[in-house]
Amino acid sequence: MILNCNLCGTPLADKLYDSGSTKSLTSLCTAHEGRTQVYVCQGCAHVQSVAMDNIDAYYDDSYDILVDSEEEDQIYEVVSGQKVYRTEHQVRVLRDKITLSAGMKILDYGCAKSATMRTLAGLTPGLEVHLFDVSDRYRPFWDKFIPQERGATYETPPAWNGRFDAVTSFFSLEHMAQPQDALRKIATLLKPGGIFYGIVPNVFANTADLIVVDHVNHFTPPSLAYLLRANGFEVVEISDNAHRGALVFLARKRETAAGADLPAPAEVQQVARAAHDIAHFWQMAGSRVRDFEQSLGAEEPLALYGAGFYGAFITSWLQQPERVRCVMDQNPFLQGRQIHGVPVIAPADLPADIHVMLVGLNPAHARQVIGDIPAFNHRSLNCFYL
Repeated sequence: MILNCNLCGTPLADKLYDSGSTKSLTSLCTAHEGRTQVYVCQGCAHVQSVAMDNIDAYYDDSYDILVDSEEEDQIYEVVSGQKVYRTEHQVRVLRDKITLSAGMKILDYGCAKSATMRTLAGLTPGLEVHLFDVSDRYRPFWDKFIPQERGATYETPPAWNGRFDAVTSFFSLEHMAQPQDALRKIATLLKPGGIFYGIVPNVFANTADLIVVDHVNHFTPPSLAYLLRANGFEVVEISDNAHRGALVFLARKRETAAGADLPAPAEVQQVARAAHDIAHFWQMAGSRVRDFEQSLGAEEPLALYGAGFYGAFITSWLQQPERVRCVMDQNPFLQGRQIHGVPVIAPADLPADIHVMLVGLNPAHARQVIGDIPAFNHRSLNCFYL
């Protein structure tokens, strides 16, 4: 079976990564019975995974992100001991990029519980917020801050076409098996000159994105620009530094349609080389986890730092995962729960008899994060970094 690029239609023949087994993880850090296979497109420099079977049903029935409470959120960063949450940062960046005002009509497309729009609505009186998602499971959250008729699931109402001044998309395009269809729909929903604003993972800054099995699309700056231009948008900005580990884009709907040229071959090859380097890292990472584990004493208890994807990857490769006594994380929404069958605790609560810590964080800044945690300053810890 020939796999074609989701963006430009070029047949995909340059395979970057193959898990070679059923050892795959979703973005919710759950095991998935199926291989993860990733390709790079030699046409538009897009990086693409083979879509999960029944992916639409997965998002409708099984994809529960941050649904345990209205307030639950993810930590974006910790600055001088103060936690900055992802919603807080997303709101700040959006308000820097777009001028919002009373009466403005804005739609969050693929919104989940849409904590970002809830916050924006509170900061901008008169902002007319609409929400769309491919599941009904988030409606109880929506009902707390928008009228029911401003929310839609599965299909957008025809009356919404040409209605919106702005459409946003926060970490949703990477999940879509047909991103071209989504972009055409978003263009239809916008007024002429309307703004499309979004955030997608940056696989070159958050390398774990490459092996997340339910992320079909791993956008690169040239492939993202191509997708936008091919669907009637003028690219205003694609930033790789406004949101750590992500690409933030701002595009404007053109008055008239215009074509899109593919990136230059030299740019495509530069992306392909970088993507191959990331794939090689992950192809070897599991073996590195196993080798470290085997270097330890047979009865040595372990602690895992990081309750997210990197920590789940490490756990999935341990021969004796039962040796992990606790998972540490600075997010208070996670502390007190159980992950992988063990308690999530604050770093300050690490038991005194544990001297080995598996660090499940983005390798790009893992050592800095661990070095900035006061609770570890006077501990002699044997740390494993990916």
